[in-house]
Amino acid sequence: MKAVSPIVATVLLIVIAISTGILLWIWVSGYISRNHTQSTIVLEERIRVEAIQVNSTDGSLNVTIYVRNIGGIAAVISSAYVLDVNGNYITANISISEEVEPGEVKGVAIISSNTSLTPGRMYIAKVVTSRGIEASYLFIAP
Repeated sequence: MKAVSPIVATVLLIVIAISTGILLWIWVSGYISRNHTQSTIVLEERIRVEAIQVNSTDGSLNVTIYVRNIGGIAAVISSAYVLDVNGNYITANISISEEVEPGEVKGVAIISSNTSLTPGRMYIAKVVTSRGIEASYLFIAP
């Protein structure tokens, strides 16, 4: 039995190295392009909380969070929260589907019974879009 000649062995090693490099390149370029597309969408969706309106009557709390879309695509507000400054939950509205077009300002309401805010204390109003973009606003309860 004869061994494989050094030239054939070298050619086989070169072919294996090149094919491995090509497969690695295809995998990496697909991963990069997929993540780039997702990050572009996230960068285009931007929101900001402009103002808060708080009304408290007879043990019920009405909070309206005014959200401005400062991004390039429509944002769908899916939830809104009121938290204390330590991040503890006070109240929320998690069944929202409010679409805010670019440049538009819309009010998102949180209505809660048997909940109140302590006047003069600081709270955080937070809104979240369906894509997971968040905006928060620190306010003092009237």
